[in-house]
Amino acid sequence: MNDNTKRHDTDFSEADLDLLCALGEATGDMPQDGDTQAAWAEFAAKHRAKSRRRRAVRAAIWGAVAVAAVALVAVLLPWQRLSTSGDALEAFAAMDVPQGVEQSESGGSITVCTPAATVQPVVLPDGTHVLLGAGSRLEYEKDFNGKPAREVKLVGMARFEVRHDNKRPFTVHAEGLDARVLGTVFDVSTYPGASRKVTLYSGKVQVSDGGGGRAETLKPGHQAVLSGKRGIKVSHVDLQAAAGWSRGMFCFDNARLEDVMREVGAWYNVSVVFTSRKPLDVRVHFNIPRSMSLQQVVEALNDMGAATFSYDGKQVQVTA
Repeated sequence: MNDNTKRHDTDFSEADLDLLCALGEATGDMPQDGDTQAAWAEFAAKHRAKSRRRRAVRAAIWGAVAVAAVALVAVLLPWQRLSTSGDALEAFAAMDVPQGVEQSESGGSITVCTPAATVQPVVLPDGTHVLLGAGSRLEYEKDFNGKPAREVKLVGMARFEVRHDNKRPFTVHAEGLDARVLGTVFDVSTYPGASRKVTLYSGKVQVSDGGGGRAETLKPGHQAVLSGKRGIKVSHVDLQAAAGWSRGMFCFDNARLEDVMREVGAWYNVSVVFTSRKPLDVRVHFNIPRSMSLQQVVEALNDMGAATFSYDGKQVQVTA
């Protein structure tokens, strides 16, 4: 991961990470940053010693497992071959993203691209504020004056706080999904290989498939998901969890493990592969700062016990 990418200032030790996971699993809540820091002050001294003992036991266990694994290597097929069985699933594929935030101008349009583990604020010519997510690309016209509509193109994820203009609607074109508004706050997520989503926080937004199909109008607290031939599905969504990415948190409450791992893959721009389909629909509660390293996140995921997670420097593997 690029050392120059923007991160949140919070820096947790491994012992703090164990405590954070323990607190999250115990309460089942989605803590705000202030709640987490308050919990630290009260409980850190008590739990650090316990965390050290637990890591020592874990290290001993994994050491024994590693020895056994060496003996099995000669007779077991490599993991990569398991993918040909039809059971494995690549939940997210690493993308070609820049090492730092890049902005370019061509033919009257401006394009902004972000690297992994980075969010970038962008102000459009009409005063609309955009928070561009990790591994994303936003393209917009340098000047909206004289235009009958305000249009932007998005690949990846972004939060839009659209400046109200009755005369000129604002439309986000995002990988076969169109979101049209006059003035509102909403998220659009269209990472390659994942379902395309629009989440509405305030105002009103009309979502269509970009191909002239039926459009759906969302109310605050609704999320529209566009997935293949199933069209647009609208459902209620927990806005606190949905907004976690803009606060520097992974926030999941009773979420499918596949959805969790897709967002982890998108943030760190790392491929994520399930070696079997069994864990895909496992429901988990997972709340942790995005300022953590990928290795720390993998350790936190393992502490949940929902599946086994490993990272070899190139991809994250999830095993039942």
